Amino acid sequence: MQQPLRIVLATGNPHKVEELRAILSHVAGVEVVGLGDVGVVTQEPEETGADFDENCAIKACSYAQQMGALCLADDSGLEVDALDGRPGVISSHYATDGKETGASRAERDAANNARVLREMEGVEEAKRSARFVCVMKLAVPGGTGFQPVPKKALRDHAPTFLHRYRRNLPHWERGGRTYFVTFRLREGELSPDERRIVLAACKHWHGERMLLDLVVVMPDHVHMLVSPLAKPNGEWWALAGLLQSIKGYSAKVINEHRGTSGAVWQDESHDRIVRDEDEFYEKWRYITFNPMRAGLVSRHGVYEFFEGGLGNGLKARSTVLMTTMGSFDGRIGVPPAVPRGANGFGYDPLFLVAPDYLRTGAELPSDEKNARSHRAMAAKAMAAWIGANVGELLKLQA
Repeated sequence: MQQPLRIVLATGNPHKVEELRAILSHVAGVEVVGLGDVGVVTQEPEETGADFDENCAIKACSYAQQMGALCLADDSGLEVDALDGRPGVISSHYATDGKETGASRAERDAANNARVLREMEGVEEAKRSARFVCVMKLAVPGGTGFQPVPKKALRDHAPTFLHRYRRNLPHWERGGRTYFVTFRLREGELSPDERRIVLAACKHWHGERMLLDLVVVMPDHVHMLVSPLAKPNGEWWALAGLLQSIKGYSAKVINEHRGTSGAVWQDESHDRIVRDEDEFYEKWRYITFNPMRAGLVSRHGVYEFFEGGLGNGLKARSTVLMTTMGSFDGRIGVPPAVPRGANGFGYDPLFLVAPDYLRTGAELPSDEKNARSHRAMAAKAMAAWIGANVGELLKLQA
């Protein structure tokens, strides 16, 4: 009988565990456990990210590595428009400006709610709009891959106009964008030593002329996700020039290694501008699993000629496989109508649920909340993806 796919929920919050278990229980062949169920002592990572996405990546990668198992983490919180998006990433410790004080969860919730209501005094009802936001990530331990961050790949700089250059194939460049790039050997295969040469060449301009989001060097081709950087004068380093440098230098060293001369790479490279975050993750997963699909390794994380997430600064040696998001709209009620309700936690007793704003999040029955909440939206999307990829995920578990 086939072992179930085991996923550890990276949370000690029993309410979250109950909510996520209920949603993920519908995925056949999957066993969901909480941190408290596995009997492993873990160290809670420091959440130093600037937003929910980065904090979620930190938690997913850290717990996956500590547990040695597939790990599902979420980072969520409340954004109040009248408070310029606060509490945001410090939602769980808002009363203490994000600092852990050792207070119980009930004490923290009461203090956080009191601060939000205090800061919202005098704000009229129509301007008290708010939303719960949830980012969810599934991570696998091991390997050199870190979490990709599409926001960084797509840059904060304003993209420039499209520029077309041509060899035999048309190529489009746009400053400030990320590219999925493939280039191939003219013939034969690279030895392990030669693949190390190519990997080093691909990494050479990282942080100076480009950000290398991901690269894998296969025996006869290379895949990259790469983002050219801006020059001091405001222009952008050209992708064509970067690829010419990588291919030219690696060919020179490989020829020296072989005692040969002549072309090593095919003249053309295939490049595509990554349109959006969904495509970024699609290409990222394609590159990540390429060595397994080719039969070079039997599991993820052991292929030597792979580097990932070099631009994002996360240190956990784990890889995020999928990211989903959800939001839950409403507004902050006005005392004495709030707080009220006994079915929720956190800010639920203050949060009047859209569109009618008649009930708080703490007054929703658990089945309705599981169907509508920000965490439910993210979890349902994650459950659908896990269900469609159970076979591949079981290979990672092995």
